[in-house]
Amino acid sequence: MIASLFRRAFLISVTLFILSLVSYLILMRDPLNQALAEPHFYSGYLYYIKMLSQGDLGITYNGGDSLYSLILTVLPPTLELCFVAMFLSFLFGIPLGLLGALNSRNLFGSGISAVTSLGISLPVFWLAPILLYFSALYQWEISAIGQFNLLYEIPQVTGFAIIDVWLVDQPYRIKIIQSVLQHLILPTLILAISPTMEISRIVQQRAEYVFKQNYVKVAVTRGWSTFKILRKYVLRNTLPLLIPQLTRLFTLVLAQCMLIENSFGWPGIGRWLIDAVGQQDYNSISAGVIVIGLCIIFINMLNEFFAFLLDPLNKKGWYAR
Repeated sequence: MIASLFRRAFLISVTLFILSLVSYLILMRDPLNQALAEPHFYSGYLYYIKMLSQGDLGITYNGGDSLYSLILTVLPPTLELCFVAMFLSFLFGIPLGLLGALNSRNLFGSGISAVTSLGISLPVFWLAPILLYFSALYQWEISAIGQFNLLYEIPQVTGFAIIDVWLVDQPYRIKIIQSVLQHLILPTLILAISPTMEISRIVQQRAEYVFKQNYVKVAVTRGWSTFKILRKYVLRNTLPLLIPQLTRLFTLVLAQCMLIENSFGWPGIGRWLIDAVGQQDYNSISAGVIVIGLCIIFINMLNEFFAFLLDPLNKKGWYAR
């Protein structure tokens, strides 16, 4: 266990070193920052690491604002989309996979498998503007741009509008909540497509395997109901397998979120980074790379922590107990 802890700490240290080096190289693309590399390249890198350790990300050359303050403004909206999309993915993906496994021998189960394969390969950056166009054409309530209606003012407490909206002390708070949800529904539904299909595929494959095991066949002969078999055997041997996939799914959702933020006018870090690339603001690009990398590393550490709680020695086969 101690050896595993040191190995993971070493891998995290190497990842942080590579991430900081890439960020520093991006920073050096700006001629104004090349003075940091004098007299030696590594001296500027060490100074850069020192500033990062103090939480100083520098300033943006397009306005002179603090990058730390900007990151705190644009990162929560992106994470809000990602977390809600992940929640919807588990909410719809697990039942869909179980239904596919229960009906694996008929047309319904085959249809779920086909839809799953199609949904995984569906490009969301192409789907987002199309659905936004049709929602506006047919005047759907969810055809909204931005995070909420700019007529309303929501205090920035956590940065997550879906949380901060409940802290509004106004007589028209219900209208503000309705506006936030209307703006949130369409992008999160689009973002949830790929992870939902991936979760459904994993659950269906594992559940079909469990249904073929002898202990499940014995339970059927004993007269156990399908619900009891699902609760006692299938879910216990299926859900833990989703935990190692959390980092990959979150990274997928984060990448797709950064692609569709421009389509929905969402004030997130993806849209901000694309604007920074267009303006050649290398300070902002460098800070964005660092922050996104740290978010993924944190999610991975959280994922490994939950996996450790379930299986401290990493030896469990997840067979029925």
